[in-house]
Amino acid sequence: MNKRNFRKSIFVFLSGLFVILAFCGCGNPDIDISKYEDSVVVFSGLTDKNIKITVKELKAMDCVTVKTKSTSDKIGEIKATGPLLDTVLDAYDAEKQDFRIINIYGSDKYKISLTESFFGENDLILAFGIDEKPLDKGSRPIRLIIPGSDSAYWVRLVDRIEFIR
Repeated sequence: MNKRNFRKSIFVFLSGLFVILAFCGCGNPDIDISKYEDSVVVFSGLTDKNIKITVKELKAMDCVTVKTKSTSDKIGEIKATGPLLDTVLDAYDAEKQDFRIINIYGSDKYKISLTESFFGENDLILAFGIDEKPLDKGSRPIRLIIPGSDSAYWVRLVDRIEFIR
């Protein structure tokens, strides 16, 4: 194969790959959230009123799929899919650095408080799917995943996120 044919083959291959990725959502799996798509997560402290966002609305935002493992080894390696908290904040003209504390509440009364020094250095994924599958009933409506952190921070059943300035 001469150089010209080789270059042409590479161009055709890369063009095809680009088209495939464009139609496949750049690697984000299509996770069926129909059983909990209308579940609501309340965001308080972003504006004067509470903001209610459904899982379906979260899924419609720009999402990431991240392979990670907690530092505690309680949970093996997972692939979390969902929008970053930064993406939600962008929609309301806010940034994580606007807040001193972010409280994450689970409907099972579990709560974690994240300080600016912690959440400023880490991505927070509002996962609606794990390992390309919908969340199980024990984790819905979303699960907070903080890649590379202790799984104690990976809050299940998240139904409220509170921002304190």
